[in-house]
Amino acid sequence: MRALYARVAGPKPCRTSHFDQPPGGKLIGWAAFFTAFLTCGLALAVLIGQATRIGLIDHPVGRKDHTHPVPVVGGIGILLGLLVGFWVSGVLTMPVTGLLTAGVLLVGIGAIDDLRDIHWAPRILAQVFASLLLVVVGDVFLTRLGLPDAAVDLQLGFVALPFTIFAVVGLINAVNMVDGLDGLAGSLSLCSLLMMLTLASYSGNAQVHQDLLICIGSVCAFLLFNVRFRGRIRALTFLGNGGSALLGLMLAWAAIRLTHEGSSPMTPALAPWLISVPILDCLALIAKRVHSGRSPFAGDRTHLHHMLLDGGMSVNKVVMACIVLHCCLGGVGVALALAGTPDWGLISIFVAVLGGYGILTTRLGSTNGWVSLLQIQRTR
Repeated sequence: MRALYARVAGPKPCRTSHFDQPPGGKLIGWAAFFTAFLTCGLALAVLIGQATRIGLIDHPVGRKDHTHPVPVVGGIGILLGLLVGFWVSGVLTMPVTGLLTAGVLLVGIGAIDDLRDIHWAPRILAQVFASLLLVVVGDVFLTRLGLPDAAVDLQLGFVALPFTIFAVVGLINAVNMVDGLDGLAGSLSLCSLLMMLTLASYSGNAQVHQDLLICIGSVCAFLLFNVRFRGRIRALTFLGNGGSALLGLMLAWAAIRLTHEGSSPMTPALAPWLISVPILDCLALIAKRVHSGRSPFAGDRTHLHHMLLDGGMSVNKVVMACIVLHCCLGGVGVALALAGTPDWGLISIFVAVLGGYGILTTRLGSTNGWVSLLQIQRTR
């Protein structure tokens, strides 16, 4: 552990040119994309039919919005897509090995939780261990919050390891908290991955670009079974606890690599903008619950998607509204970064957006008049 701290304490050198020139080029990247897509899709088609027999079913109880039992095998399908997709790519780098190892752990614990509803402590412990796997096995960790040559030094130094664990575990739980409607968590995660893919291409980071293609292929296949299309009144499968944890892990892994690898990495201060809605919703909810004297983990219907749904919007319209907000905030962050906004400025503006988001959602949830303004005709 002392050696690990010595490694993360200092400035992290740029990766070698291997990451900028993956073997096989674009052809292998797209082949791996379609392989991940087909593997996840075929796996889910089989798993959905077997979910009742193995007990991976989510029953409509408590605050849940669905009215029929639904399989919770989405996370297993996405993981299988990643495993086969990365195998086809032929480039099992340290970061990929770290993601897959940690992903197997989280999906496995999540499946046990879906079967037996285990206590929250083992879940958090598994998330912490998964974060350590990213660092130790994958060599993926945060060493700074800004670019190395920024005017204000934002190096993390000896807090790099605990901060990485805190950030990864926090994002895993943020995605889990936003996973409350059909297609929502998967769609927001897909939008984040697509924005990161674009930035990886812009910065010339071909290896991260190829790896993100595989992640996107698997998530796209899952969404075919999770989104409410015309004529389908409910999702065919949910992510499950392991699936939402895997998406959170994947976003953290991708954001760290995008901002720490390659010859021209993006600034880490941009990362929260690319994953904005899950982060904003999670932090605002925790702050409001603590302020009201409740546990930050207490369940309620004060998430943005719940309030919009209770205000009269259909599920698909709520998902679309969250996607628009998510992409707009991501676009604002990218525009600010390209305009030369310093790293501390990007972080400060995001904190200000968090404050505005908290005020907006508080009023939205407590003012009947404001909610009525958002009421629209349900899907015909």
